[in-house]
Amino acid sequence: MKRMKIWSVFLIAIITISGCANTKEANSIETESSIIEDMNVEKTKTISKETVDSETPSPEKKDIDSMIIEKTDEELNLKTYNYSVEDRTVCDDGDDIFGPVIFDYTDLAYVTTAKVPIYASNGVKMGYVKENVDIIALGTYENWCKFDLDGENKYARLSDIEANAITMSERDAIIEEANRQEEFTVKVENPVENVPVEQPVVETHPEPEAPDSDKYTPDEAVAVYRSLMEAGGITWNPALKDVSSWGTGWIELQKGMPEWCAETNLESFAIGSHGGNSWTEFYFEVTGSDEDSVYITEWHN
Repeated sequence: MKRMKIWSVFLIAIITISGCANTKEANSIETESSIIEDMNVEKTKTISKETVDSETPSPEKKDIDSMIIEKTDEELNLKTYNYSVEDRTVCDDGDDIFGPVIFDYTDLAYVTTAKVPIYASNGVKMGYVKENVDIIALGTYENWCKFDLDGENKYARLSDIEANAITMSERDAIIEEANRQEEFTVKVENPVENVPVEQPVVETHPEPEAPDSDKYTPDEAVAVYRSLMEAGGITWNPALKDVSSWGTGWIELQKGMPEWCAETNLESFAIGSHGGNSWTEFYFEVTGSDEDSVYITEWHN
C-alpha cells in the first residue's frame, strides 16, 4: 500500500513536467512565426516602394529658350514707365510658359548700368528695364530670372542682367569709396583749425597813400556817370546840342555820388516829358569843377 502511493505521486510529477515543456515549445514556435511574418511584411513594403519609385518619372526640364519670341524695337509699341520702356500689349496673347516652372530661391540683387531686355510671361520680348534700376531676383531657373517690376512679374536672362548690371554689394562698395574720397578731400581742403603754421617772411614796402582816395577825379566822375546812363539804355547823341532843351547841374566827386546821379536821372528819363514820352538820348559838356564837384550842361530828348 505504501509503495503504490509513492508511485502515484511520481506519475503526477512526470505528467506536470511534461505539460510545461510542451507549452514552452509551443510559445517558441508561435514567436518565431510572428518574427518571420513581420520580416515578410517589411520586405513586401520595401519591394512595393522600389516598384513605385521606379515607375514614377522625374520631372522633365522645361526648354524655355525654345518658346521665346524675340521682337525688334520696330515691332513693339514701346512706352516709357517708371522703371522700364515696354509694350504691355504683348501680354494679351499666349500661354504662361513660366507658370509650370519651379524657380529656385536666390538672394541675387542687381542695379542696372544699361538697359536689360525683359520678357512677358508668355515668352514674348516686351522691352527693357531702364538704367539705374534695382532688380531683386524672386527666383532663378537655368539661365532665367524672375523679378518684380512696377508690381508685375517680369523675366530676363541672367546673362543679360550680368552683362548690363552690377550687384548691389558692388554698388554699395562704389558709393562707400566715393564717400571716403569726398571725406578725404574735405579734410585736405579744410585742415584742422588753430594749428599754427609757420609763414615765410616776406619783406613789404608800404605804398604811398593816394590823396583823396574816397573821391573821383572830375574826369573819372563824368566817365562813371556817362557809362551808367548808357548801360541803362540812354543813347549818347551830341546832335542834341542844337535841337533840344538843356539844363545845368553838377556831379559830386565823392565816390558813390556819380552812381547815385545816374540812377536818379534814369528814373527821370523813364518818366520823360509831361506828355508821357520817355527820354532816350542825352549829351553833356563839362563847364568846370572844384574839389567837391564837376559842373555840366546837359541836353536830353
